[in-house]
Amino acid sequence: MNTKQVATRGAIVVVTLVVAAFGYRGFSIWNKTRDVLPTFEPVPAGPTAPADFSLLGLRPGRTALAEVQAMTTSLGWSCRDTSMRGLMREGRQQAREKIAEAKLHGDDPDAVSGASRAYYYSKKEQNPQLQWSCDDVDLSRLAGSVYAADPRGDVMFIFDSEVLPLRHVMVSRHYQSQRAAVAARADSLQRFAVLGPTTSTLGGEPNLDPTQPAFARRKPFISEWRFADRKALVSTMNFGPPNGIDVREVYEVPWPVVVAP
Repeated sequence: MNTKQVATRGAIVVVTLVVAAFGYRGFSIWNKTRDVLPTFEPVPAGPTAPADFSLLGLRPGRTALAEVQAMTTSLGWSCRDTSMRGLMREGRQQAREKIAEAKLHGDDPDAVSGASRAYYYSKKEQNPQLQWSCDDVDLSRLAGSVYAADPRGDVMFIFDSEVLPLRHVMVSRHYQSQRAAVAARADSLQRFAVLGPTTSTLGGEPNLDPTQPAFARRKPFISEWRFADRKALVSTMNFGPPNGIDVREVYEVPWPVVVAP
């Protein structure tokens, strides 16, 4: 018996045991929510990013989920998992709470809006990615914060799974003032300059004519630093009112490179 035959028979045995233990419904839930990681690629040859560069004091490829969650908790930030798996789990919980409330009041639980979501599982939940999203948080709470002048922003941390290190960290600040957005972008570029010359840029420089918008609407302004093992970028986009101008900083392990120190 060759290796492929052994592996196939082993998989059949596992599936049989799961079905026997939990029944078809239990097997279906297990199958739709089991971890199925995508295929990653090794770090290619080429220059690597400076080992001491970080964003929010965090280093992709090294920082664990527990460290990020401990940090956001200590800062008093309100965060949630906005990945497919996280949103599906959240939707089921909300539906079950509505059903429980309906039963408590003697109402028909089947008439509850969205009741079908209570026990719905999607095969998309096989992706174990976790997106720890913190919206409209106070960035000035960070020790030695470089965002003291612009304290509010959104932060996102992405992990390929709960047990793998950080892949992506993003800080996004929003402005209604063109002048404030120009200053914020310049500040971000100055801090990222330690990475050396940019690998690529898009959009050129903002218009400094005071009679004209610095950032044309829906035109991306991007400065990117690409290394074999990491990617960093500063981007600016004017979405127009009421959303304003987004100034974003990103540091990540580029997809599909494997997350590794």
